[in-house]
Amino acid sequence: MSNSTPEDRERLQLAERLKEAREYVGLSQDEVAAVLGVSRPSVSNMEAGTRKVEATELNKLAKLYRKSLEFLMSGREPLPSGPDQLAFLARAVHGLSQQDIDEVARFAEFLKHKGQ
Repeated sequence: MSNSTPEDRERLQLAERLKEAREYVGLSQDEVAAVLGVSRPSVSNMEAGTRKVEATELNKLAKLYRKSLEFLMSGREPLPSGPDQLAFLARAVHGLSQQDIDEVARFAEFLKHKGQ
């Protein structure tokens, strides 16, 4: 596939992520087809990259597979926010001295006000 376009590569990568996500949650192509309201061959073609996936189908698949749209489209998970972000920060500063934690807090304040 040396003559493939970037669009071809993106479609094939999406197809692979869809197949892996379906297999991870343990659903058959028939079960996914029933949820989407399409035929099993349509699901097979999506996973082979020979059928385009509609936006509404992609949204349903993300919910069904418990994956973000960003992950399905790009392979990257979105950055955490809210409680997940706080948990990340707690892990990041765990084991630091109080002086280092104070420095992290000052840096966070700097970053918050830098763009204003």
